[in-house]
Amino acid sequence: MDLNKRLCHALGILALFLMTGYATAQNLVAVADTWCPYNCEPTAKKPGYVVELLKSAFATKGQSVSYRVMPWTRALLDTQSGKTTAVVAANAKEAAEHQLAIGSEPIGVAKGCVFVPASSPFKYRSIQDLDGLTRVGVVGGNAYQNDFGEWLSRPENRPKIHEVFADNPSERRAEMMIRGRIDGIFEDYTEMAYVLSTKGLQNQIMSAGCQNPSPLYVGFSKKHPRAQELVATLDTEIRRMRKAGSLKELLTSYGLEDWK
Repeated sequence: MDLNKRLCHALGILALFLMTGYATAQNLVAVADTWCPYNCEPTAKKPGYVVELLKSAFATKGQSVSYRVMPWTRALLDTQSGKTTAVVAANAKEAAEHQLAIGSEPIGVAKGCVFVPASSPFKYRSIQDLDGLTRVGVVGGNAYQNDFGEWLSRPENRPKIHEVFADNPSERRAEMMIRGRIDGIFEDYTEMAYVLSTKGLQNQIMSAGCQNPSPLYVGFSKKHPRAQELVATLDTEIRRMRKAGSLKELLTSYGLEDWK
């Protein structure tokens, strides 16, 4: 092969490499463990409002978003290392610990609440109030924070705790409450609101009080060459959708309200 042919061959390979790299860069990979309604099953008709929000935001830039489910710890580590582009629904502490780039616009808030039968007079304002519950449904293996974690750790409360190990623990505990088997549920407000809406139980189970909310974000890998641009794109799209009313429409389709 003469010099000119070699040069043309090399340039052809380089062009192919660059085109492939560009196509890959255009496809963003978002990961998380399943936490409906933030992010549900990838193949579901409704994959989660944050997943839909991400796809809408980056479609305006001609970019597609692939959403994959994996264990939460792996999702954080893979995004930190740059194997994946973004992790869905991380709090600020998790983002900082894994050097992820987050914007000024949250994609929701996590808020631990006590849910009780609608007919119950129970109200949660302090940890002492939790002593008024007789049978509390919690997710087996979950680590609960603040008042809930402290109350659950007390030996005298052990007989009151009913751990649920199931694929859909929020749905399972809602069913148990309707049957009178438990009188309290510790759960994230958004997750339980979604379950109650989809099951038509909004008038039978209610929130009796919540802990302080914690904003949630999409955390982008700082290994991505355009990480800050991705952050800015999402922030801009959230503000645009809120102003246009399309964010409200998206949330309403999941039985939710805007967190702001």
